Amino acid sequence: MSAPTSPGAAPEIVPEPSGMRTRRHTPPGLLAAPRARRLVRDLALLVGIFVVGYAIAFLWLAPAAMFAKDHAVPRVLELQLQEAERRLAQLKLRAHVQSERPHPTMVRGAVVSQDPPPGVILPEGRTVQLETSAGIAQTPVPDVLGLAAQQAIKVIQAAGLTAQIADSVGGSGEAGVVTATRPVAGVVREPGGTVGLVVTR
Repeated sequence: MSAPTSPGAAPEIVPEPSGMRTRRHTPPGLLAAPRARRLVRDLALLVGIFVVGYAIAFLWLAPAAMFAKDHAVPRVLELQLQEAERRLAQLKLRAHVQSERPHPTMVRGAVVSQDPPPGVILPEGRTVQLETSAGIAQTPVPDVLGLAAQQAIKVIQAAGLTAQIADSVGGSGEAGVVTATRPVAGVVREPGGTVGLVVTR
């Protein structure tokens, strides 16, 4: 029991027992708090849902784009349409006939143009636009009756045909005038086809 202190004297400091230590309270770290852990867990769950949803949507809308292989477009020019489609299908490419037009040399159904051109790299499933021939262009025989033979030949040649004097007939008028053509005017011929002229003598 300590002795009473006299008034005005400094208070006596009693030391703490050596076996006792004080503990300093420190708050737990941010991630250790239950609320912070729940926040991290919820964010991770949202990110996972977004990634899975994006992958499913991508596969649903464009499944071929992920698994497709690339191929060089083959040359199908001058081939018949059926053969051109077969060669494209071998590479899992699609053929679409865009239009057809007359061609001076290619028969009906032959491919006269393709887009993209040969050698372009395309993924499987893409479409190659084709244009086919509507047949060899036909030219109508021009009307040259009453013209001089040399003038008639020039007119026929300008139309893409050839002309030659096939026969001559007697007449009361000037010699060398075209009185008929074989075939007659208006009949269509292939480019370069021959038209015979009948002239007066």
